[in-house]
Amino acid sequence: LFLLPYFHKPTLHQYDTSMTMITTPAGKAVNNGNSPATKSRSAGFRYLTHIQLILFFVQLCLPFFYFNYPSNNITSNGGSAIAGQIGHDPPAVAPLPDKSDVDQESSQKLRRITENKAQSSSPVKSKSNVRVVGTFNNVPISYVPPSSTDGGLHSTAHCIGEHFHDRAWLHRSCEYRNICFDTEEKDFVLFRSPMEVSLADAMNKHKMVQNGLLTVSSALNTSVSLGGINAFWGSDQSALEWAPIIRNEELTEGYYLLPQGTVLLPFHSFAAMNIGHLFWDDLLPIYSLIDMFEMIPDMTTLMPLRYTLKHRERALWATCDLRDQTLRECKQQFKKVLPLIGVDPKIMRSTEDSILNITDNSEASKSRYICSSKGAAGMGVLNDHGFKTHGWNKGDYEYSYNAGRGSVFNRFRNFLMKNIGMDPIRLVSSEPPYIITFSPSNSRDPDRRIRYNKQTTALEKAFKDEISRGDVVVRSVQFNAIPIEEQVKKVAESAIIVGTCGGGASTNMFLPKGAGMILYYPDKPSGRGHNYPARLDWDYFNNAGYARVHWLPISEKDSEEDVDLFVKLVKNEIETISHH
Repeated sequence: LFLLPYFHKPTLHQYDTSMTMITTPAGKAVNNGNSPATKSRSAGFRYLTHIQLILFFVQLCLPFFYFNYPSNNITSNGGSAIAGQIGHDPPAVAPLPDKSDVDQESSQKLRRITENKAQSSSPVKSKSNVRVVGTFNNVPISYVPPSSTDGGLHSTAHCIGEHFHDRAWLHRSCEYRNICFDTEEKDFVLFRSPMEVSLADAMNKHKMVQNGLLTVSSALNTSVSLGGINAFWGSDQSALEWAPIIRNEELTEGYYLLPQGTVLLPFHSFAAMNIGHLFWDDLLPIYSLIDMFEMIPDMTTLMPLRYTLKHRERALWATCDLRDQTLRECKQQFKKVLPLIGVDPKIMRSTEDSILNITDNSEASKSRYICSSKGAAGMGVLNDHGFKTHGWNKGDYEYSYNAGRGSVFNRFRNFLMKNIGMDPIRLVSSEPPYIITFSPSNSRDPDRRIRYNKQTTALEKAFKDEISRGDVVVRSVQFNAIPIEEQVKKVAESAIIVGTCGGGASTNMFLPKGAGMILYYPDKPSGRGHNYPARLDWDYFNNAGYARVHWLPISEKDSEEDVDLFVKLVKNEIETISHH
């Protein structure tokens, strides 16, 4: 590159285009070669080529420096390390690592990063000063003394679902880090860091915030709905708008700490005394909440606290706290069903009757705060019907609330089954025996408390030979009389289940993939003020995706025509399953 300009004599216009020109009689403009510009640039060219020639010889000598310079003075980083080895013994070449070694090293590095990240986000700064001193709602707690806080504990939040409307609180859900339950206030508390205090002050003064034009998804005081919404509550729905109590400082005093991996979850029960509402309006939203924030893989203990609404003379209509009888029924249903979400019924209490029990004889209660490294809240629209009812009114059928949620419902079903030790991946068997399960009298509503005598008799006649060979089994199960684990087992081994819609059909969700479900529904008014037909919970079952659902009217179910159609439908289902 240095020699090239020396052998290639450039023309002057490569350096300057403003040379003096003369005009010939023919009118052609030529350079006279004697202009001052020409002479100066010719001299400059000679100096330039001389300089290039000198640089060429300097460059020619550079390899001698590389060959003879002591290698121990050459940096060991990058290409210089290689240059430093020229003329010396070559370095030992390490063999290429095996792919499994690379994967193992990468996984170990990732695990170390994850552990360091988990430790840095943990409220505990010095584990040497932490010891178990008692329980909170039967969950072990440790005491973190003030000396272990290293400047104080502060909280963070991540909220999603914002849609910039006055009722956006109904749609929002929040994940919290370092959330505490205040045993004196009987509510949940977040602690601001100095930076969060500064941000909050700036936002409170900003006119765009006041006009609703500026939102921050990490604001600790973001409000959410504590539970699913009942359309019949009307203006009382606003009672569910909630945000944690905010302390404008870090927690510098000692506090009690729940085990790592515990998720603290405040919620308001929709109507847990009804098994259907418990599944669709409490358990489904709880699962959806921890699933959307991907808490399940690291979760060791799910700790829901049923929130008792404050500043109200009377509980919301049809909720657990409305009267003593409904509260007893809610507690009974929770006791039966909580194992499905991996919760020991002994640890599920309300914000009003939670118990802090110090078992260490040398320790008295030293703090009002019980803290967890993780928490979540916001279940307003995470149930199966949103702002509609479950299918009582004509307006409930104008649109599907659950379109596209089939995968969520399937994961919900799998999550529940795994927690009681059952295999959720099992498909319906294409081989006999085909079990047809009837669920008679599975509702307290007289319109839906029906039996299936004609249907069972017709099937026993139609499948007489198959039943005698053991290829088809027709049975009736009184599900409300057996434990929940047994209910799940009997549904999961069925090829077809027959029953009426409503809360009693909620366990139908445990059918194996590819099975069939026949639901009878009340198709005529009964004087209860509802608009029929009432295909209750249709929006869940019709979008679940793992079972075929068929709806038959109750009013004509025992007619000869309807019984004949029912038998043909069952035969078609068995044929479909046999080719699954």
